[in-house]
Amino acid sequence: MKTLEELSGYDKVAIIFDILGDSLSINMFRDIPEAEFYKIRDHAKLLRNDVPTAVKKEVLEDYYFKMLSNEKYKDQTSSEKMFEFLEALDDEQLYVLLSPEKPRVIALALEQVDNEKRMTFLSKVSTEKQNKIVLQTGELKDIPLEAIIQIAKELKKKTAFIPEPVEFSRGGGKSVSEMLGKMPEDDAKNYLEQMKLDNPDLLNEVKKYFLLFDDVIAMPDSIAATFWGDPEIDLEIMATALADAEPEQVEKLQGYLPGKKQAMFTPKTPDDNVSKREIDESKAKIKDQLQKKIESGDLNIEDVLAAPEVKE
Repeated sequence: MKTLEELSGYDKVAIIFDILGDSLSINMFRDIPEAEFYKIRDHAKLLRNDVPTAVKKEVLEDYYFKMLSNEKYKDQTSSEKMFEFLEALDDEQLYVLLSPEKPRVIALALEQVDNEKRMTFLSKVSTEKQNKIVLQTGELKDIPLEAIIQIAKELKKKTAFIPEPVEFSRGGGKSVSEMLGKMPEDDAKNYLEQMKLDNPDLLNEVKKYFLLFDDVIAMPDSIAATFWGDPEIDLEIMATALADAEPEQVEKLQGYLPGKKQAMFTPKTPDDNVSKREIDESKAKIKDQLQKKIESGDLNIEDVLAAPEVKE
């Protein structure tokens, strides 16, 4: 095992290269020809098992000390926040800037932003890359100041090529639910059935915002009693919406109405000749009432969609 005194200047350079890794070394030592860079990297591999960790740490600390004493870095580190430009980027811009970078550079940059932005970025990359970034975050203390300054400079230059943030919709479950809400009930059902086969994840997202009338009439007893017992429920609209429902289902929902309204409720019969358009319009009005209660916080959509309790 070699001691610090036994190491040549070339050995020390190779050790620093090995500690920093390729991505940081390339950024820091831009003047070194590519062929020489590979020679240094190969030499670092030869030294890897011949130099104790404690000696490598001494080499890095010596390099770090010399760099701190360099006048060109003193003012820069004390007079400005090197990564301040990252704070002005939104989540989209931060992803565009950092996603092509090596995990160590990403880890250093993410350490400079708030945790919400950091987690949003990590949610967009693969699990494998997430793991690498997290592991590199634990080793940032080994990066010399010169490398940090160089990385900050390079990232700041690259921000000039990032598009300005713009307001636009990316669709998603909520947008799809709004589209389905404008369709007849049967058409919406068909789309949901197709989603169930083609894109179950999208279906789960849509169901956070969208209700079929089937969901309304299948609510658990406690939720149904609260909703149908509301004084704002219009009996004519309710009867029309239930015109194509089974008599047992109509009778059950009628039972949730307050006593006086139960007596006043008159179910529709085939003799009333209620059109499909009238039924769909009434169903939409009932769903709108339920949606408003969900949006106001009076009811919770997870409770509405919960499976009814099975009586033993």
